[in-house]
Amino acid sequence: MSAMSNPINPAGGNAFTPSRLIAQAAERTGADFDFLMRTASRESGFDAGARAATSSAAGMFQFIEQTWFAMVARYGDQHGMGDAAASIEQNADGRFQISDPSQREAVLNLRFDPQAAAFMAGELAAENASRIESAIGRSPTSGELYAAHFLGAGGAIRLIQGVESNPTQRADQLFPNAAAANRPVFYDNGRALNAGELMEKLTGEAVTLTREVAQVTDASSPVTAMASSWARFAQGGYGAARVGDGVLSPAVVEILASLRAPERSSSER
Repeated sequence: MSAMSNPINPAGGNAFTPSRLIAQAAERTGADFDFLMRTASRESGFDAGARAATSSAAGMFQFIEQTWFAMVARYGDQHGMGDAAASIEQNADGRFQISDPSQREAVLNLRFDPQAAAFMAGELAAENASRIESAIGRSPTSGELYAAHFLGAGGAIRLIQGVESNPTQRADQLFPNAAAANRPVFYDNGRALNAGELMEKLTGEAVTLTREVAQVTDASSPVTAMASSWARFAQGGYGAARVGDGVLSPAVVEILASLRAPERSSSER
């Protein structure tokens, strides 16, 4: 099969309006608009042509190859990528593959189409929300959904449950491969973050320590300091911009776009 044309952006250009395309994806997939905007900002700074330095992640939402193949195989036909979906096979060990090299490259290059990436990110968010809710018995927060985008649904569930059982356990021991590929996320000046700190870093949501843990955590500890920091942010400190009516203002989009995107692990997402 010859190289596959881009069914959504045939010209293959990267010029686009993030908020408009993401709004379309949110409406079509049922995903939360603010979540998709924040994820695109944090993953790539809204750069449709972004590539990760340490993994196969690419595009505005930084999909790694296997996650992209899985999403296109399941949902591509619903979003104008029927040929791409039909070309993907799943082998006996569960991995997705495309036998023809040129076709494989064409499908992977669809990650650089911001609309295609937004549609698949919306579908992935819906899948992750369902899996997490089944595992923890409640709807995940938007921060927990971002953790799932970063670590995979299974990784997010492990982190949520790990924080509930022992928030001071080392995060790099829970996710050794992800930590090796994403040192700036898992370490602070060489110090390994614990599970609670990683959760706060990924989600922006303060972790409430159990009484047993709080009794052995003094006010100067990293966990307490970070929780206090996020509490002040939530109350409007540190210049926090508030979002209303489900629409991010241009100023907030600019702030989000300035955030550094964490590098991606190819093995634990």
